[in-house]
Amino acid sequence: RRHAVEVLSVDVNHSDWDCTLERGSDGIQWALRLGLRMVAGVGHEVAEAILAARRLGDFTSVVDFTRRTKLGRGDVATLTQADAFGSVDQDRREALWQALGQEKRSLQQPLFAEIDDRDDSTCYLPALSPQEQVTEDYRSLGLSLRAHPMSFHRDFLSELGVRTHASLGDGFNDETVMIAGLVILRQRPATAKGVTFVTLEDETGSANVVVMPHTWQRYFQIARRSAAWIVRGRLEKKGNTIHVLAVSLEDMAHGLDGLKLKPRNFR
Repeated sequence: RRHAVEVLSVDVNHSDWDCTLERGSDGIQWALRLGLRMVAGVGHEVAEAILAARRLGDFTSVVDFTRRTKLGRGDVATLTQADAFGSVDQDRREALWQALGQEKRSLQQPLFAEIDDRDDSTCYLPALSPQEQVTEDYRSLGLSLRAHPMSFHRDFLSELGVRTHASLGDGFNDETVMIAGLVILRQRPATAKGVTFVTLEDETGSANVVVMPHTWQRYFQIARRSAAWIVRGRLEKKGNTIHVLAVSLEDMAHGLDGLKLKPRNFR
């Protein structure tokens, strides 16, 4: 978004194994299409089966997809949970319902090969809420193109006095601030004498947090293992450089509605 690059979702009719470039929604600018490798639980062999079957034409439904790829119910369910059937006008809940109705292992059924998929009965299920959609995105892909998880907690965070990352530029040097976000990166350079540099992300952007060794040790379990923090600290500004020197850390990951966020490795 910062660089005005459109990112398109994983889709069984458009995604290759790797992420690829294709024309965006305006038909002119290039966009990034997420690849099947982004889906947790989908291996290269599954992707090859999808691409081979797709050479004969686009898939028209989950039933058509299952019949042509010969993939088992588990693989199809994994793809539906990643919302990879958007191009066939089936949301993840409807697609998952159809996937669970398939055989655990795809069977050869020549007598039914010519049956129109539209003859299958449709079960109308209530749509997932925006927050539930984002949660499922993170569970399957580790990211979401819909919204940022922090955005659903902004009202609560504002009541606590937690500022957005975009608003830090309006603060003044040495001001006490509270920020919160997903832990995107932890870095501890060999020359930093034990100081850890952390990048947090909320729905407005990223923020740089400096954690001194004594603070790291005091909040070790949160600092080392939590995937989302609330940070209280001192704002330090010098020119265009802005960071927060952490004084205390609070674990926020448990409050993000079951998101299976994984703390990123050190660099």
